[in-house]
Amino acid sequence: MSNKEVKAALKSARDAIRNKEYKEALKHCKAVLKQEKNNYNAWVFIGLAAAELEQPDQAKGAYKKAAELEPGQLLAWQGLANLYEKTNHADAREDLVNVYQKLLELYESTDKQKWCEVCKKLVELYYQEKKFLQVARSWHRLIKTRQEEGADNNELHQLWQRLVQLLAECVHLQDNETQQLLLGAFEQAVSSSDPIPSEDHQKLYREFIQCLSKVRMTVVCIVPI
Repeated sequence: MSNKEVKAALKSARDAIRNKEYKEALKHCKAVLKQEKNNYNAWVFIGLAAAELEQPDQAKGAYKKAAELEPGQLLAWQGLANLYEKTNHADAREDLVNVYQKLLELYESTDKQKWCEVCKKLVELYYQEKKFLQVARSWHRLIKTRQEEGADNNELHQLWQRLVQLLAECVHLQDNETQQLLLGAFEQAVSSSDPIPSEDHQKLYREFIQCLSKVRMTVVCIVPI
């Protein structure tokens, strides 16, 4: 198979996938791999076609092979993320954390919107696993990124409030660093709320006071807002 024939076979595979002819796509990709066993696109197409044929093990193996061949390319990592997101197994969730971390690395300098979307998904996984320090640190990175992107005060206020929601109910399970980040989030949420006191403002203060009573600290210094 010449280079021209390889390109033609990959185009045929792409067209087959577009037409939902997944078995046909697999046939074209396997023909390519007989000639070029390390062809990145062929492995990605196998992963996509196998996933659509509900063959998750083959899909995972193909995506992983592609990611090993070209770890700096997005397609294989995106495929793995889509695959793991449909799986409820604990092992898949652990693998998904690693995939999200890689996607964050790849998106950081190329697509801030996608970076933020993946960061939120990663935080949700950390929250499900009760990894509250990782929740707090990752959400802080998200807020910093949105600040650098010029987010308005209302959006930042919502983000600080969301961090409070993620952490406030489980104070007793947190270490000192996480508790300090929670208290800081409360202060930021209050200071970024509307200057005219509202029900939202009062609710935040009540929750702040309740949180302070739960935090395991010897001395708590509250900076006036």
